[in-house]
Amino acid sequence: MNLRNLLLIGMIPLVLYSCRNHTADKSLAKDFPESRQVTACDSVNLETYGILSPLYLAAGDDSLWIAGEGTSSSMLFLLTDRGELVAKGVHIGNGPGEVLEVTSLHRVGNRTYLYDGRGGKVCEVQRRDTVLYAVPLDMQKRLCDDLVPLSDDAYLVLPVTQAYSYALADKNGKLTDSLSYYPAKPDGVSDFTHALACVGTLAVEENGKHFARALAYDGGIDFFGVDNGRLLHISRYERFGMDYDVLDVGQQVPTLSPTTRVGFSDPAVSTRRYYVLYSEELAVDNPTKETCTVCSFDMEGRPLCLYQLDRRISAMTVMPDDDLLLAIGHATGQEESVYLFTYDK
Repeated sequence: MNLRNLLLIGMIPLVLYSCRNHTADKSLAKDFPESRQVTACDSVNLETYGILSPLYLAAGDDSLWIAGEGTSSSMLFLLTDRGELVAKGVHIGNGPGEVLEVTSLHRVGNRTYLYDGRGGKVCEVQRRDTVLYAVPLDMQKRLCDDLVPLSDDAYLVLPVTQAYSYALADKNGKLTDSLSYYPAKPDGVSDFTHALACVGTLAVEENGKHFARALAYDGGIDFFGVDNGRLLHISRYERFGMDYDVLDVGQQVPTLSPTTRVGFSDPAVSTRRYYVLYSEELAVDNPTKETCTVCSFDMEGRPLCLYQLDRRISAMTVMPDDDLLLAIGHATGQEESVYLFTYDK
């Protein structure tokens, strides 16, 4: 049996915090043509494989990649479609195959890429038997929120301190197009501080032609396209605007306000649609951004379906053919696990 047949080895009881009595905000539900209640069909205990504090998930046709916080042990893990750990590796350091941190993890064009924001390098993850290595690519750039190869000579660059917010560049770092797009800023905030606030998480479709981004402090999600070497902002779906305070640490930087809500986080994408977590809880009360609510959109950013899960999750990915959602869930005193959800699309 594989993931699509809903059976994994190493199953544990599904005993995390239940969301069965939790319903999405009614005004949110009105925006989506359909709603579904979804129950996890299986799970894998990550501690069995020594996977601690998982941060990012990426799925291939027959594989699940998991990146965790940097420790003396491995930071990256590869599981088969049967839920078996087959390879691990990538350590903290400056040596061959090592990185200073894993800032993001993406699957594009049947390849797995990670960005080391501290080291300023993007790497292709390669496997040799049971060991994973981070092989640096030609493109290197610091001070980015994310950096993702779209092809062998086209990179999506998300800078933090430039006059533009999105760019395309070749492998030598030469810009071929750029886009300056930011959601509306709170009153009295400078452009520089607002640019610092506009960081978040990114989902890139496997052929590199579409991507979506959810920002910190934001109740919206933005959808983009790449057409003939040009970047396009396609649409924005917004529940509420950006909300944050400003802290003076020699320069003004964004920080949580008492009213900052979690909003959208951790988008994922199949070949046909996007999925993104959503919560209206206060960020100070929910620092891990756990939620039971998943919103789906088409590739143009139009709402499709609202999924209400039976447990809280903090990160997710989806199989490219759109038949299975995989997510990280955690509760105090319980192991961190990967949960599998099937759903009516």
